Amino acid sequence: MPNIALNPGQGLDSSAGDQFAARRDMTYQLCKRAFDVFCSACGLLILSPFCVLIAVLIKVSDGGPVFFKQVRIGQFGRTFRILKFRSMVVNADKIGTSVTADNDPRITMVGRFLRKTKLDELPQLWNVLTGDMSLVGPRPEVPKYVERYTPEQRRILDLKPGITDVASLLFRNEEELLRGAGDVDGFYVRYCLPKKIQLNVDYARRASLLNDIFVILQTVFPYWIVVLAVYFVCLSFGLWMSYELKADFRAGRREFEEFSRFLLILVFPQLIFLVWRGQLRGLLSYFSLPEMKRTVFALAAALVLQIALCYSLQGRLVPSASTLLMDFVLSCFTLAGVRMGLRVLREHASRPRVSSNAKPHRIAIIGTGQLATNLLLDFSRSDNPARSVVALFDDDARTWNKRRHGVPVEGMPECLLHREWWERVDEVIITLPEEQKARIQELEEMLKGSPFRVTIASGWPVLETV
Repeated sequence: MPNIALNPGQGLDSSAGDQFAARRDMTYQLCKRAFDVFCSACGLLILSPFCVLIAVLIKVSDGGPVFFKQVRIGQFGRTFRILKFRSMVVNADKIGTSVTADNDPRITMVGRFLRKTKLDELPQLWNVLTGDMSLVGPRPEVPKYVERYTPEQRRILDLKPGITDVASLLFRNEEELLRGAGDVDGFYVRYCLPKKIQLNVDYARRASLLNDIFVILQTVFPYWIVVLAVYFVCLSFGLWMSYELKADFRAGRREFEEFSRFLLILVFPQLIFLVWRGQLRGLLSYFSLPEMKRTVFALAAALVLQIALCYSLQGRLVPSASTLLMDFVLSCFTLAGVRMGLRVLREHASRPRVSSNAKPHRIAIIGTGQLATNLLLDFSRSDNPARSVVALFDDDARTWNKRRHGVPVEGMPECLLHREWWERVDEVIITLPEEQKARIQELEEMLKGSPFRVTIASGWPVLETV
């Protein structure tokens, strides 16, 4: 198979060359290579018994070869043979596409498990040891896909391919993604491949040994394992605080021994019910009232089971009912508190920094109904702190001089004719229902001579500027 030759830096303009030059820094490359050799050698040595077991399972399943070898394009366009545990029928590459969907009939029963757990990639530690690959780097593609690269995409060939990368993490369930595609090959080339290349180019700009280690950790420990670990710590903390409260924060050796004895017995069913309610699928930093309800429901279901065991086994395998109740309350508060804290950190980190000299856009809303409430909450949660609701106005006198989500209801809409509001408001949004069309038209006429920008909110979230 001829090489798809590409000299270092070929096809790069000067700015792109400068960006990748930092990645080829000699110190980083030497450290990366030493790290690759050490980890791949240790991995092959430690995992060799496990690899032998996998090899036996593959051989016994259909009698075919244990390994699958395929030509891939490496650094600077050089070809090499990648090594994998065979997960498909013999000669599968000759009877189908190079890209595999989740429902591909060529995948064997053992192979389906290997692909799901990524264990079929273990033999590539040998490719790393021989220098064809690195632990972290863009996944090597087959020649027919590389031939379709644009000049811009061919920049990725300056990097040594790896067992894992950022794109592999984000496309972890790629086979499921391709399952519904009619033309699997075409969908992959048109949509998946460019995205993978861009992800790796972006990562190369900030590549470091610490970042590589972080990618490896994310590969070995998928996100759901991290979520499970966080939940375990939170639930363990809630249980321990239950013992501290019972002992008036003077828990001693007896309480610790009881805590240790019951920890797994109590936390395990709680984790099972949390998994059942889908709490391992979401991002920890995204937490809302529906998420809280599902969490409380899962822990309440576990509590019912625990109390039933408490009375049926007379306290032999679970602590007292009072401890279980305190554990339930504290676990709910701990999980909710941790997730809400992560949400606050995420929202704070994603909020753009606004110059202190920037003039805020001040909004007044006419109406206090559901549409007005939706707008008010939307602006309060907005990533743009320069837009804020400063006042509400309503025809219903019973709402005056009260607050809605921290914003005062100043009075009737006619108050906006007072010149003091001309200096305090930039935009007025009318949120009255369509049944009050005559009143909306009256307000439009009234505000025509004002300096406000007037917007009609006829339905959430459709806005119409007058």
